[in-house]
Amino acid sequence: MKSFNYYQPTRLVFGSGRRVEAGSHARDMADSTLFVVDPVLLEVCPDKVDDVRTSLAEAGIRVVEFTNVIPNPTLDAIQRGADVARAEGVQSVLGMGGGSAIDTAKAIAVAATHPGTAWDYLYFKTPPTSATLPIMAISTTSGTGTQTSKVSVFTNTEENCKSAMWNDNLLCRVAIIDPELMLSLPAHVTAATGFDIFTHTFESYINRNASEAVDSIALDSITRVLRSLPVAVTNGSNLAAREDLAWADTLAGQCLANVGTTLPHAAGQPISGHFHHVSHGQSLAVIYPAFAEFTWRGNVPKFARVARMFNPALSSATDVVAAASFQGEVERFLKQIGLFCHLDDFGIAPDDIPSILKHAMEFPDSQGNPVVPTEEDMRQIYMKSFRAA
Repeated sequence: MKSFNYYQPTRLVFGSGRRVEAGSHARDMADSTLFVVDPVLLEVCPDKVDDVRTSLAEAGIRVVEFTNVIPNPTLDAIQRGADVARAEGVQSVLGMGGGSAIDTAKAIAVAATHPGTAWDYLYFKTPPTSATLPIMAISTTSGTGTQTSKVSVFTNTEENCKSAMWNDNLLCRVAIIDPELMLSLPAHVTAATGFDIFTHTFESYINRNASEAVDSIALDSITRVLRSLPVAVTNGSNLAAREDLAWADTLAGQCLANVGTTLPHAAGQPISGHFHHVSHGQSLAVIYPAFAEFTWRGNVPKFARVARMFNPALSSATDVVAAASFQGEVERFLKQIGLFCHLDDFGIAPDDIPSILKHAMEFPDSQGNPVVPTEEDMRQIYMKSFRAA
């Protein structure tokens, strides 16, 4: 075994109904909080938001609500939240929602306590300090893993650029994972966020910096996604499937916190950065077949192992045959969950690729890929992701 480090300080509070414990955990962090709530929750499950409000009130927490959360969070929205946090003098931030709400909460925790804006603290700039407000998360989707990762992803609309902060100070102090909160997710959101779990764990698993610790939890997470995502897409009220995916997502966040993603995230982030209507999960799904074709030879044993997890009939095939089959297995799975797509489907044209490619080459994620792409390699991956390719 090679040497590795593993760090995961987040207190995990996992189980159906445990949202009602929010107050006791928030009280351990501070006596006031900015409650960052996805406004969609106020429409689809207001009673569950009320459960959290009641818990916070009973714990004596002073709460300031901020609901200006949007998909693919923007720097402007984050700054508005940071201004509210400063003006109200809150001492912590609680994000409730999917990845957008929790990433917004994380970025606000930095922007409220540091000069400039959150954009000044991206992974390649000045790191945020321990002045970052303590963060708590209540996740309502299974996909981003942000409740246990040290990442906050957001878009600067002036630059048409989607980027991220990556720092230990962005790790949540507490993460409440309540699968009951995921029962109302529509099928298309379930599919997109669920496939995101797979990408986080698979890319951490094949990453050139992978470790034994990450490999073990990644394989567990992948097993759960393959077992339960098709069930949850078909029957969203299946609590057992939701629990499986919620835990898989939590494991995926731990993979991200300790290793990170590879080529698909470098290629996918700028797609949704330029085309805001494309969700993160969709931006990954559209790239995955071409990524698999390009990459599988770089780590035949690991591609073969996961291909056999998709299709046990490959158990009698050689590693090379199984690894080469990975692309087809991923395509089949994407079709099964209704997520198979091409760039054309989102109104993206070949003429858009140069600007997307420029930002893709700026992301460091590709350096961890088993085969590190050149700019021309990446361009070809994009071109093969069109329907006419």
